[in-house]
Amino acid sequence: MRKGERRISSIVIWMAILGMMAMTAMVLNSPVAYGQAKAKALLNLNTASEKELEVLKGVGPATAKKIIAGRPYNSVDELSKAGVPGKTIEAIKPFVTAGPAAPSAVAPEKAVEKAKAAAAEKAKPSVEKAKATAEKAKSAVKLAPGQKININSATKEELDALPEIGSVKAQAIIDGRPYQKIEDIMKVKGIKEGTFNKIKDYITVK
Repeated sequence: MRKGERRISSIVIWMAILGMMAMTAMVLNSPVAYGQAKAKALLNLNTASEKELEVLKGVGPATAKKIIAGRPYNSVDELSKAGVPGKTIEAIKPFVTAGPAAPSAVAPEKAVEKAKAAAAEKAKPSVEKAKATAEKAKSAVKLAPGQKININSATKEELDALPEIGSVKAQAIIDGRPYQKIEDIMKVKGIKEGTFNKIKDYITVK
């Protein structure tokens, strides 16, 4: 009896082992497990490299570049906005997904624009400071009450200090020398009677 019992016990153990192996195989081959494995294998359109995209059916180097340039995508169907044909989209749908976009997925053009904007914003204080310095320098050479300058010999800075006369008009005045009378300054481009009336008390030709 003991030998018979041992044989039965061995058979039961082997059957249990075989049953566990069969169950394991069924679990691994179940649709759920297959779906999970398949989901892990899907290619993320928002992070895939150009080479990875080229592996997809109907996607060549040109199409891969279009896909990368059109990122990010919220769905696979949005590939049409990047110029990908509908036939190609349908063919690759089972193999791709529109997952989270990586920080590096930003288009190079957008990154350049962002860098330019940041640089311009950073440069603003320097520009404003330069303008303030220029205004301060200009005010420093303002004419004293009753002081007159000779438009035939004055420096560009002195002419620039006259009302409504900037550096451009100051250079034009120098280029138009000599002047016989102060009214001749109205021959300079940009200096009309209105401007002349504001500077006539500050200029001379002697």
